[in-house]
Amino acid sequence: MSDASTVLPSGVTTGFWAKLQDPAIKGAIFKVCSCLCFSGINGFVRNFTLSAQVSGEMPLPATELAFFETFFGLLFILPWILSTGTVAFKAKNPHLYLARALAASFGIILWFTALSKLPIVQVVAFKYTAPVFTILGAKFFLGEKCGWARGIAIATAFAGALMITAHELFQGNTHWTEVGYLILFPLGATACYAGSAIFAKKLVKNDTPQTVTLYLFLLSLPILGIAAYPQWVTPLAWQWPCLIIMGGLLAAAYVFLQHAYVIADITFLIPMSFTRLVAGALLGMFFFQEWPTIWTVVGSFFILLATVSLCKHEVRHMKSKKSKQLPAAA
Repeated sequence: MSDASTVLPSGVTTGFWAKLQDPAIKGAIFKVCSCLCFSGINGFVRNFTLSAQVSGEMPLPATELAFFETFFGLLFILPWILSTGTVAFKAKNPHLYLARALAASFGIILWFTALSKLPIVQVVAFKYTAPVFTILGAKFFLGEKCGWARGIAIATAFAGALMITAHELFQGNTHWTEVGYLILFPLGATACYAGSAIFAKKLVKNDTPQTVTLYLFLLSLPILGIAAYPQWVTPLAWQWPCLIIMGGLLAAAYVFLQHAYVIADITFLIPMSFTRLVAGALLGMFFFQEWPTIWTVVGSFFILLATVSLCKHEVRHMKSKKSKQLPAAA
């Protein structure tokens, strides 16, 4: 077999692989792969709901979908978790682990419920209000100041959220209580996910990523099982493969995400998460005939604008804060 370097121009091959070895590029690829895995899960959840509506069958409750996804996800991700040996079982702050599991469990239940009631692209758009909830949490629980830039970002994000779900209210086609009911699920899920992320950032300072992931799955399983029990519906034969695939996608998403955060800066990776919005829109259009309305597009733009502006402001703020501390440290 001939050497590839004698067939292809060495500069092209070397340049391409050299770019792939760049931490920023690799981090971006891992982040995009993680977003695509999460988007696949959203598509399966939406398919469960719409299939049940068409066939007249009893739909699988959101709590049960969350339980099976977590159960199969744990089975798939165990080899990666156990790669560190018994170190993965050593947790230094069990109370914080339980708090994170509760936040994540309620978040996934609300998220799956939102997917059963709203088009995918609308639900995913609310995901980008997470920085807003992080700021609010820092304001009320950590005592951090909320300046004018943060205030404008919060107002812009919520304006976009109202455009996505409340346009029928302005047109007189629905009541404000119904709008508030619909907004509750994706916004509540996003708030729970933001809380889970804050807990994870604290936990990873003392424990390995495998430990943090392991106890998230282990503690979430009984919580989701208890929540699913009262409305348990036995899955049909065709649903089992889908549930298993959802678990595999969840495990892959966590592994990709962890690798992305290890080799690239989190702030740099934030724009890559917009892949979920694009993927959600494409899934809805091509598989479920859910075409985004003009209000969804405009509202999503407002949310994305608020998120990007907020992230840029926080980066500038942190750089300014560090530069002011340098003379004192010297």
